[in-house]
Amino acid sequence: MCKREHYDSNMRDSVSLEERGQLLGGPYAYKPEELVVVSQHLSLVLEELEAAGVAVDTKAIRHSSILDLDLVPLIDVDDAAKKLIASVVDPKSDPPERSLEQVLWALRQITAYQYAGWFPSIGKNRTVGMIHGVGEVSHGGGGYPEPISAKEEFNVPARALGPGRGVRIGVLDSALYPQPWLAGGWSAGYSDTVDRSKRARYSDGHATFVTGLILSQAPGATVDVHCVLEHDGKADSWDVAEEIVRFGQSGLDILNLSFVCYTEDGQPPLVLSTAVDRLPPDLVVVAAAGNHGEVQDPEPKSESEPTPKDQARKAGWPAALDDVIAVGAVVDATKKEAELAPFSPNAPWVDVLAPGVDLKSTFLPSACVEDDMEAEPMDFPDCWAIWSGTSFAAGLVSGAIAAAADPGRRSARSAAQDLFAALERSDAPRIGNTRAKVLNVPTF
Repeated sequence: MCKREHYDSNMRDSVSLEERGQLLGGPYAYKPEELVVVSQHLSLVLEELEAAGVAVDTKAIRHSSILDLDLVPLIDVDDAAKKLIASVVDPKSDPPERSLEQVLWALRQITAYQYAGWFPSIGKNRTVGMIHGVGEVSHGGGGYPEPISAKEEFNVPARALGPGRGVRIGVLDSALYPQPWLAGGWSAGYSDTVDRSKRARYSDGHATFVTGLILSQAPGATVDVHCVLEHDGKADSWDVAEEIVRFGQSGLDILNLSFVCYTEDGQPPLVLSTAVDRLPPDLVVVAAAGNHGEVQDPEPKSESEPTPKDQARKAGWPAALDDVIAVGAVVDATKKEAELAPFSPNAPWVDVLAPGVDLKSTFLPSACVEDDMEAEPMDFPDCWAIWSGTSFAAGLVSGAIAAAADPGRRSARSAAQDLFAALERSDAPRIGNTRAKVLNVPTF
């Protein structure tokens, strides 16, 4: 279920095939003809566009009252870029290569020239979730999920009421499969559950896997799953941001966001940072750091292009936002000298580390692991799987915080503060450039 429009469905023919490949495949995917503007600055931006002769269909502008942002579709982004660049006086830098980035650059240059360096808050409607291209940058983990081998001894543990009673954890993710072990521990609308009449992709089991890990730590909690990601694991940041605010204001104690997006300059994306700013102060937001720890830019095609930059430490958003707990992954948390998982970013914006390699959790009965949906699906006996990724390390941290909370006596925010204070007092080593410690929680 959870049907939303694919992020590239409105892409105009004016976008070259080369640029389209970059937008669809690179780690910075976005809708190439949509400009995001803080509503307070909309009139100024429209005036500057009109002054430059840029055509805008004002009737098609989408306003979000919950975000106080406006989505402005440009009729011809290439033409807009040329006209705006021609209007720039005394540029302080060279324009970027792609059309929408040129539009943003020019608007900032024009307004900064007029207003002593100040420019309006503008940005892009980016893609969050699973992005293929430069390597594989996925919200869903280090590789594909695998069935638990019949030769491996694995006795499904009983799940009874326990820590986390009364705590409500929101999982904004893919749809949920009502796996039997999860019974009594989740809540989801009909449209937020997996459509069992259709052949499933491996990404369709993402929320189910995360939910099982949360309940493994806090079996008495209730996990409220809301589907925001497409069937292929992607969504527009605009749609996701609105759901973050709506969901976050619905009485949750903890909000788990196991998806990611990236920015070219490493600065917070306007849409997602705006959404997090509008969440209740007591809500704890936990997010996956991303699985791009081994990703590298491709080699430049010519001498005029910039040299490759190391993408392995790029900030993953929303995890890297200030009031979000960014969770990275380690290979084996039981070892005294824990090793950072190779896919986990080794950077100081990561707040905490947790197990994230070869985790076992709840899953679908079968799924197509390959992109070819005509291929024979893989069976997952008893609806359990093995998977790796920071998405799942984040689920364990969300569950650990829920287990330490006691509604009416200790809020999730207080529980998180106590948990991290205890971790800081421990003699656990800080791992690499993350400077973070490992939260060693039990796993299946």
